[in-house]
Amino acid sequence: MRDGGRSLRPWLSSRGNRLNGTFDEWHRKDVGRVLVNLFETAVVQTMGRPAQTCVTAEFCGKALAIEHDSEVYACDYYVYPAVSLGNIRTTHLGEMAFSPQQQRFGYAKRDSLPEYCGQCRHLKLCWEKCPKNRSVCSPDGQAGLNYYLCSGIKRFHDHAGPALRQLARQYA
Repeated sequence: MRDGGRSLRPWLSSRGNRLNGTFDEWHRKDVGRVLVNLFETAVVQTMGRPAQTCVTAEFCGKALAIEHDSEVYACDYYVYPAVSLGNIRTTHLGEMAFSPQQQRFGYAKRDSLPEYCGQCRHLKLCWEKCPKNRSVCSPDGQAGLNYYLCSGIKRFHDHAGPALRQLARQYA
């Protein structure tokens, strides 16, 4: 997963401690001045609005990828022949974007969540990030948990929740 061109993995290590420190600094000094997509999206979602980024959205499929050969794919993380939507030279982009294949791809993000995620109080702020990284088992043994984010994101939302709610009220 990436945010602003940098991997979030180092920030989520130590179960979110570095991410929490970065959030605290942003909240104290930089709200309204420095865009941190992960934090601002969390504020928007706390307000009950749709995510600004695909990784925290309930559904995938709004970030098509067009390759050099004009093939269109469901997502830039899924540039595989099996998820090719067609070629922009022969098929209108709108037709591919709203195709049944693309809709199935988008809904699969939510529909493939492990039960463990469905019971999480942070689900509507997380949606288990990008399905491409769902490669480990949940504590109850069900496949489909995010490889490196779950515990860190939970810790982040536990920590940042009060400030996110305060910001949501402020900007509502």
